[in-house]
Amino acid sequence: MASPPAPVDVKDQLPSPDFDRSRYERPNQDWECGRTCDGCPCRIGPSPDGVCRATAECRPVLEKKEGEATGRWRCTRPKEHGGPCADGPQPDGGCGCPIAKCQPRRSLRNLRGRLCVAVTALTLAGLLIGFYGPWRWRFISAGPVSSPHHGVVFSQLKRSMPRSEGCAACHVAAQGDAHEWVRIAFRAQPGPLEPHRLHAVAAGEMTEIDRNCLACHPGHQFHQPNVMRDHSCSACHREHQGAGRMPPPADRECLSCHSNATEMEASLKKGEALPASVFNYRHSEGRHLFQVPRPDQGYTMAFDSFAGDHPEFQVHSQHLTDTNSLIFNHSLHLSGLVQLQGRNLACADCHQPDAVNAHFQALRFDRHCASCHALQFDARNPQLRIPHGEPVGVRAYLRSLPTQYADLARRSGLTAQADTEKFVAEQMRQLRERAFSGENLEQQIFFASNPARQLTTGAGTGPVSSRARFAGCAYCHEVKPGGVDGLPQITRVTTPDRWLIRGEFNHAKHSLVGCTTCHAASTSHRTADILLPTKQSCTECHSPAGGVSQNCSTCHKYHMTPDDRRQQAIAR
Repeated sequence: MASPPAPVDVKDQLPSPDFDRSRYERPNQDWECGRTCDGCPCRIGPSPDGVCRATAECRPVLEKKEGEATGRWRCTRPKEHGGPCADGPQPDGGCGCPIAKCQPRRSLRNLRGRLCVAVTALTLAGLLIGFYGPWRWRFISAGPVSSPHHGVVFSQLKRSMPRSEGCAACHVAAQGDAHEWVRIAFRAQPGPLEPHRLHAVAAGEMTEIDRNCLACHPGHQFHQPNVMRDHSCSACHREHQGAGRMPPPADRECLSCHSNATEMEASLKKGEALPASVFNYRHSEGRHLFQVPRPDQGYTMAFDSFAGDHPEFQVHSQHLTDTNSLIFNHSLHLSGLVQLQGRNLACADCHQPDAVNAHFQALRFDRHCASCHALQFDARNPQLRIPHGEPVGVRAYLRSLPTQYADLARRSGLTAQADTEKFVAEQMRQLRERAFSGENLEQQIFFASNPARQLTTGAGTGPVSSRARFAGCAYCHEVKPGGVDGLPQITRVTTPDRWLIRGEFNHAKHSLVGCTTCHAASTSHRTADILLPTKQSCTECHSPAGGVSQNCSTCHKYHMTPDDRRQQAIAR
């Protein structure tokens, strides 16, 4: 049995003997036969100039047999076009099936090419008109700049700069012509012939426009000494986005480092070679900040979002405590046992917003405490109050009590000298009976810490038996004996003005949320408790589920100020 024929590779097949390469239509031809749409284009096709070359369906061939003088014409029309015609060629050798002339038309490739040339020419003409015409600056403007970069203040600032006219304040080549722009463009890093480096710009590397930013913003370096590279200003701060405020930086710029474990590992290695003091650069600007110890690994944990894997706030993750020497109990003040004008105390009675309603004013005794904690030492004469301040002032006041009682007598209407002296003697006698001596009174004033042992008037009924409201300095303060001249030492109260020095918080934006929703004040019994909200309480709103923004720039500032840099330089 004969074996089947071997398969023939299409590549090895040769064209048919009557294949005419000169008549093969190629897609790069500029003209095509006018009968192409009818499905019967001629085989010859138009000339390169678009002239129809078809005259007949074939070119007859003269065949002569041996001994013949004239020969015979044979039709050469191929099979795919119907094969030899029935009538055959004319006696003179002309084709018996002449073809009427058609109107060749341009091919699709040719039309596309002409369209591209036209669009390119119009574009170049428009650019030339835009660059050199009367609308030059309006034409090249990328849009209105943000409010910090226009107006009276910015105009005054520009006058002190070498490049001060319009766009030239930031763009070096703005005052030049198109030739200058092209020259600057090719000198830029990366240039127009370096498309392979465009990824570096997208990754936030510094460019020439970023260096111009430093002319007005000197010292605005990035936020940590151990960052691996300077980040582009314009990558984070997008200009020409409108006449309002500049939009905040996008999270992708922050996450280019903070979600990259390799970048964070390199930053950790760099930080290990730096002294710990260079990281304490947050400038206080006259405020008392709650300084927290830097973690062993630094702030190099990689994460992708605040609501997701952002680390817990350091005050909670490391169980930090408040080192304030003031003795205070939030739970007691909110329990209802303490009344203010017949009602329970509320957070707003002590914590009052500042002028911009973003933070709270510093707590002061005379403004926030004195209405309840009056410094009265004599219940019979509640008008007299010990001055709140340094121990030397308290001692001076106590040793001038006869004078204080005399002034009180005159304010009460006793004008006669004898009556005043009698009033003073009586008050001093009663005071000695209760305090035994002046030194004993001074000791009770400084060191008494139990409200049940406050100075009283003794047995009896009526107003004179009421207890003085001052319990003693040690009731709220840390008091130590053995100071200068026998004066006790009262530890200074240091309440931080800012707790999250690497973050930012605006209470005005949270005014609809109750204080105890975020701050566990009602269960706090110690001053050491730091009542900052946890990350979980924040993510109830600042998350995709809560619907509130969780952008990095909402809470974090990331630039070092010139004062920060000076402090860092000193630390080095």
